[in-house]
Amino acid sequence: MVKTAFFKQELEIPKGVKVTLGGGHHITVNGPNGEITKDFSHIRGVKVSIEGNTIIFSCNFPKSGTLALTNTIYNIIKNLIIGVQKNYKYYCKIAYSHFPFTAEVKSNKNEVHVINFLGERAPRISKFLDNVEVKVEGEDIILIGPDKEKLGQTAANLKKCCRIKKKDPRVFQDGIYLFKKQVGDEILWQIK
Repeated sequence: MVKTAFFKQELEIPKGVKVTLGGGHHITVNGPNGEITKDFSHIRGVKVSIEGNTIIFSCNFPKSGTLALTNTIYNIIKNLIIGVQKNYKYYCKIAYSHFPFTAEVKSNKNEVHVINFLGERAPRISKFLDNVEVKVEGEDIILIGPDKEKLGQTAANLKKCCRIKKKDPRVFQDGIYLFKKQVGDEILWQIK
C-alpha cells in the first residue's frame, strides 16, 4: 500500500452559522437553534484550522487510524452544523401489552418519569441531557435538539430505564423504543 504524504479535507461553513476554535481543540458551533461546544482534545496528529468560511482538517503521513479519526471529527462537526440550522427530532413509542403505562416530563429536574410500568407502584426515572427538549404526545415521546449525540443518549436512557430483568425479552416486550429520526421535516430513518 502506498503511503500518503499529506491528507487534507475541507468542510464549508454555511451562512448563519459561526464556528470558533478554542484552545485544546474545543470547537464551538453557533447557529439559529443554539450553541454547541465539543471537546476534541483527544485528537492527536490531526490539525484543525479555520480559514474564511471553511474548516480544514489536515495531517502529515497519516496512518489508517488517523484517517478514520479525521473522518469521524469531520462528520461530527458536519452534524453539529446541520443541527444548529434545523433541529433533529427523535420519536420514541410507548409499547405495552397488559399494563398501560405513561410518561411524564419533569423539566426542572431533567427527568422523565415512567408511571405504572408493568404495574409497578414507584415510577421508573430516566434522565435527559441538557439542550434536549422532551415532549409527550399520547403514546409518543418526542426528543428535539441540535445535538444528535445527546438525543441518541436520551433515547437510550429511556429504553434502558424500561429494561425488564429475569424475564424473556422476546416475550416481555414492554418498553419505550425509538422508531423515527428527522432533520427538520426530512425523515432520516423510520421503522414501518
